[in-house]
Amino acid sequence: MNKQRKSALSRRQFLQVAGSTAVALSLPGILSACRPSSASGALKIGVLLPYSGIYAVLGESITQGMQLYFEALGNEIAGRPIELITEDSKINPDVAQQKVRKLVEQDEVAFVTGIVSSGVLAGLRDYFHDNQVLCLCSNAGSNAHSRAAKTPYIWRTSFTNWMAPHAMGTWAAQNVGRTAVISVPDYAAGENNVTSFTHSFTAAGGEVVAVQRTPFPNMGDPAPFMAELSATGADLIYAFYSGSAAVTFVKAYHDFGLAQQIPLTGAGFIVEEDVLPEQGAAAQGVKSTLFWSYVLDNPQNAQFKTDFHAFAGRDADVFAVQGYDTACVIDEMLKRTEGDTAVGQLIAALDGIQFDSPRGPFRLDAHSQAPEHNMYARDVQPVDGVLRNVILENLGPIVDPGDDSMG
Repeated sequence: MNKQRKSALSRRQFLQVAGSTAVALSLPGILSACRPSSASGALKIGVLLPYSGIYAVLGESITQGMQLYFEALGNEIAGRPIELITEDSKINPDVAQQKVRKLVEQDEVAFVTGIVSSGVLAGLRDYFHDNQVLCLCSNAGSNAHSRAAKTPYIWRTSFTNWMAPHAMGTWAAQNVGRTAVISVPDYAAGENNVTSFTHSFTAAGGEVVAVQRTPFPNMGDPAPFMAELSATGADLIYAFYSGSAAVTFVKAYHDFGLAQQIPLTGAGFIVEEDVLPEQGAAAQGVKSTLFWSYVLDNPQNAQFKTDFHAFAGRDADVFAVQGYDTACVIDEMLKRTEGDTAVGQLIAALDGIQFDSPRGPFRLDAHSQAPEHNMYARDVQPVDGVLRNVILENLGPIVDPGDDSMG
């Protein structure tokens, strides 16, 4: 899968591409039968991601990961030149509705990828399903879209919200403590984390004594929440936060003295590479579970980190990995269809796609329409003078159950 990168966009060029949006159409959704299928000409891919707001860095990383992979292919798959058409969804379902209509109905993209927020994915689910538009979701992890709200038109290249908390619940009960308090932002992904962690933690003999829900998207003053956590007397805290909210939470946890009182655990996004530099020493010692680490030792990750740094001028993070793997899935999918973008052929081609990723072995599971991949228990420690998520244990392959039987 490793290929020689041909050229790189500058950060200025990237921002120009990501910031270019057009007025969305207000026309009703069109049926897939009205969209031409083709195995020739430019391959238009709609990229719907937040390029502003608290998750802007996620959108940038996912896009750059995709660009890196496609440039290694000479921006061509199955003899067709690749054209990425980007739109800023923010984290607003109404904005995303306008932008996806523009991509599908005006730009006539072959399919859509991206989507960071679970709320945005929920708001677009019926559009993709009713209009038979394929969406390769490269971040939003809402469990329902691999379960009760599953549709053949939404597949994931990233994760479900069940995965990291389920792995952490079992590991924390065995290695950290027996009583826990959960802290999450008050939206769909937070609730998925509550359910999944609680299920596996209690199954392993632990007890969740309280759940704290903080305002989303902005927590505001963290002081009251820190005081609440300090008073619980629990053995550990499990937290799910990402982006700027993760910086706010982890720094406040340290500054209010909780880091010396109660071990902090969480889904790996809370201390990922995108936020670690700003968190600094406040993140040291935080335990997390995730499907990738910067220091993960495999040939694909070593090459990816080198190539991404040359391309983007900064270290890779898990969101860049997700973008890179999304591009690899697109590559494999279109090779199987020989460049044909008929939606039925694209969906059939996704079943069982597998490759060696920077995250380790990657396989698309047809039941959950999400990846099967390894999960790693990690600890923030200095490595060569830089804080990294050192792998404590490879917890093995994990795949969403495809129903609510396991949280």
